[in-house]
Amino acid sequence: MNRLNLPEKSSIVVIAGMHRSGTSLTTSLLESAGLHIGRDLVGANKSNPKGHFENKDFLEFHRTVLRSQEIIDKGWTLQDKITVEEQYVAEAKEIVAKNAISSLWGWKEPRTTLFLEFWANLLPEANFILIYRSPWEVVDSLYRRREDTIFQREPEMAVKLWIHYNQKIINFYNHFSRRCFLANLREIVKDPNLYVEAIKEKFKIPLSAPASNLYDPSLLHHQKEEGHRPSLIDYYFPEAIEIYQELEARSWQPDENLDGSWRELIKASPYRVWVFKDWVNFRGFETENQALRAEIKQLKSQLNQTEQELETVTSQQSKTQQELDKSQDKLHQTESQLRQTEEVLEKLQSQLRQTEQALEQSHSQLKSTQEELTRTQSQLHETQEELEQSQGDLSQTRQELQKSLSNQHRSQLELEQKYAQFHQIQEELEQYYLVFQEKDSNLKQSQSQLKQTEELLDKSQSQLHQTEEVLKQSHSQFKQTKAELEAKQSQLQETQEKLKQSNVKLDQTEKELVQVQSKWSQSQRELEQTHSQLKQVQAEFERSRLQQAIAGQPDESYQLLLQDAWYAYKNGNLEKMARYLQQSLKYKPFSRTETVLNWLESFAKFSMESGVSLNTESLTNSDEWKQLVRRLMSVKPKLVSA
Repeated sequence: MNRLNLPEKSSIVVIAGMHRSGTSLTTSLLESAGLHIGRDLVGANKSNPKGHFENKDFLEFHRTVLRSQEIIDKGWTLQDKITVEEQYVAEAKEIVAKNAISSLWGWKEPRTTLFLEFWANLLPEANFILIYRSPWEVVDSLYRRREDTIFQREPEMAVKLWIHYNQKIINFYNHFSRRCFLANLREIVKDPNLYVEAIKEKFKIPLSAPASNLYDPSLLHHQKEEGHRPSLIDYYFPEAIEIYQELEARSWQPDENLDGSWRELIKASPYRVWVFKDWVNFRGFETENQALRAEIKQLKSQLNQTEQELETVTSQQSKTQQELDKSQDKLHQTESQLRQTEEVLEKLQSQLRQTEQALEQSHSQLKSTQEELTRTQSQLHETQEELEQSQGDLSQTRQELQKSLSNQHRSQLELEQKYAQFHQIQEELEQYYLVFQEKDSNLKQSQSQLKQTEELLDKSQSQLHQTEEVLKQSHSQFKQTKAELEAKQSQLQETQEKLKQSNVKLDQTEKELVQVQSKWSQSQRELEQTHSQLKQVQAEFERSRLQQAIAGQPDESYQLLLQDAWYAYKNGNLEKMARYLQQSLKYKPFSRTETVLNWLESFAKFSMESGVSLNTESLTNSDEWKQLVRRLMSVKPKLVSA
């Protein structure tokens, strides 16, 4: 049944497995053999230098579903069942339809392991390539990658995740073995051609021989020389070894004989080997840390030098800013003086125009006065000529009067007439004289006004000369101020250029400072992690020393469990402490009361040897201790036969 309207005879291959189990290498082999795994793939990084070969569509789908269940989208979960809601089912169908563009296609994404049953039901025609790897190699790869802080806080989570993922692979394989091809990464890298040929034969899909240059042995770390790691996992997580045995029993084995050489890595007691091996590793870390401290010291020196240079640049910038402020203040003052000078110049020009207008009016009045004076003088000259003529006529009349005295009677009428004429002439003369006096007074007034006008003109000319001098000085100051302004502007431009250069240097210095601080922070974190590892190694060394001290004693198992309980109490895990003390009851050589007292005495002894103070009251008042004592006291003693 073609549920999703996929192309006819479409073969789908789904590749899944725990993170760091070799799924990327396997996918690269199958892609080179003809499997289409998508176009939009996750690129390479430090942990996968040749690429992840993961389809981003399926990666983002799994992340979205995990977040909808409030699970970390990296897939770090121990939740057994993850429900895919209906809305995401529709999205999954769209993703499949988008990527089904080839007759042989598929995808790889480690989180697919958490959704195997979902994809098997949605794609009943799909086949599944399942890859696994030993737990100690996967855990070591997760620790070495250092990309996930969860493994720094909870180192045991790496083993628990391996158990969870591979248990899902076993469960899925048990139900769909015909659709699955399960293989160990160890067998895949031995003969990639044989592996691809086996997949081709089982699923009847058209695969060619894979490329021969894909596998780089230097990128795949093995731990055959570190046997204490498998022993450690076997001691604390025996279920992981059991799951690994089940995977080996179900997986593809190219040889008839099952490879069980890995069992030789597991020792009966991992403590002694572990302590001395990690002692050697710790010394190697210490040597690396010395070089790291030297580098940190050098970085601190560079940081101090950079800070000093930054302070110098900041000081120079401050001085430049102060000089710029002073130049701007002077510029504002010069502009203010220039505006004041221009205002004075405008006032002087206005006064000059008023003076010129008054001077023109005075010239006009002077001209009219001179014309009137000329007319008056002409009239006076005519009057004098008439007066001289009248005096001549009077003299002549007198002579005629003297001549006519004898003929008085005859000339009486003529004399009276002449006298009347004389009287009339005298009146006219008096009138002419009055007019002359008036004209003369007007002339004197005009001359006085002319003199005042000339004095005013002289004053105006003097003021004009002074104004011209002030104007010349103002022009000179204006030119000087303009020259100073241009010089200040030039200095301002140079200062701005220097300021830009200083800002560029400052930005570069800040970037370098950020990089140095980032390196220093990273070095600090690595140093803190190394110190944490040192503390763990010292604790285990102390634990090994105590174990050696009690080795060979009759109650060795009892003492070991007491020691584990003490370390659990020391680390604040009272629940784990109670569990170890409960287990020690199987080997207790004392009565119930003596057992409790022996527990307290042993804890006091361990605390003295470890240099840690023991708060007996806090211990005995804890809920875990009370519950353990109640359980111990409630156990009925067995009857001992005679």
